[in-house]
Amino acid sequence: MLATQLLASGITHLTDARYFAAWEVDYLAFPLGEKTDGEAISLDMLNALREWIEGPAIVAELGNIDEGSAWATTLQAENINIALIASTAPASAPEALKAAGIRVFSHVKVAGYQSAEDVADAIREHPEAELVLLDFEQGGITWQDLAAGSPFSLDNLRELLAIRPCLLQIDTAGNDPVTIKETYPLTGFAVRGSSEEKVGYKSFDDLDELFEGLEVFE
Repeated sequence: MLATQLLASGITHLTDARYFAAWEVDYLAFPLGEKTDGEAISLDMLNALREWIEGPAIVAELGNIDEGSAWATTLQAENINIALIASTAPASAPEALKAAGIRVFSHVKVAGYQSAEDVADAIREHPEAELVLLDFEQGGITWQDLAAGSPFSLDNLRELLAIRPCLLQIDTAGNDPVTIKETYPLTGFAVRGSSEEKVGYKSFDDLDELFEGLEVFE
């Protein structure tokens, strides 16, 4: 088991799904629809993949959707009760999802040109979201960058994490994730799947260090 909550997003194939499920992550997010980043999968594929795994809660990764009511109906029919949407989606989208009983997570991407105030505004964009995925990875920002004050400081990060419950997606640059979790007010971590090197195989060397650092032996 892991020492903290963890969400894995961008799951498009069984190799990733089984790897993350074996590590007992809390959430597996599957990209659906044309508003997601990169490759998306069909609902049929999602249902085929979920038959092979057990444990993690299933999340529909919907991206920058325009509205939430149609998706709410679809997710209810598929017995999926969590949606991950972009913080740039209009406020009406998470409102419609939540009104239909769908739990909402907000995905906040952090770019190198943004200030701490910009990120704080994005975190507050969806008050209906119960959890925020604070993503530095897509902007190429590492823990060492923040330690050096770019694009803002670790003190600023501490303030951001205190606004709402947050999962942190970042290259920890060799820093102990448990120490980070104990030092900063984050709810947990997030990671993202990637394509296979060949069918049924890929290297997880870039993720093993994080998971091994968070592993708790019962």
